[in-house]
Amino acid sequence: MKQLVDFLPVFAFVGVYVFTDIFVATAALMATAVLQFVIFRIKGWPVSRQMSVVIWAALISGGLTLILQDKTFIQWKPTIMYWIMGGAIIGSRYVGRGDHIQRAMGKMLELPDATWARLTFGWGAAMFVAGVANLAVAYGFSEQAWVIYKFVSAFGIPLVLTLGSVAYLAATGQLAGEIEEAE
Repeated sequence: MKQLVDFLPVFAFVGVYVFTDIFVATAALMATAVLQFVIFRIKGWPVSRQMSVVIWAALISGGLTLILQDKTFIQWKPTIMYWIMGGAIIGSRYVGRGDHIQRAMGKMLELPDATWARLTFGWGAAMFVAGVANLAVAYGFSEQAWVIYKFVSAFGIPLVLTLGSVAYLAATGQLAGEIEEAE
């Protein structure tokens, strides 16, 4: 249920876009971002800092898109979010409570600090590349192609990063101990 609510704004944006245009889809994105926040509060689920930033980015970029009738703002939103996330992931190695990737996956894996650092920089770099890819699609292809890319990348990028991390850990022999312990 929570996973479905996490992706509700993306589903709404793409679903509404299919039947209308980017401006109505942007309004749907904004409305469902607020609805997502409300659902999290009602259910008592924690609203992460990342989710708060994503909601505010949707409201600000969506608002500018609608007020100025310029799709550029909503098309830049994923890039800005990817770059913020990439910076936050890499910055977490140096500021705050420690490595974000290690906090997210450390309950499942026990790895040396050097491996956590490689995963962190890999994920951070991938976020920066995803931001550039979003702009390449937004400016190099049709609006429809960008909407499809936005939908696919919302699910595909985390999946590719997770599978890439698992493949890296398996290739370096760092998963073998974890798998044996799980069995």
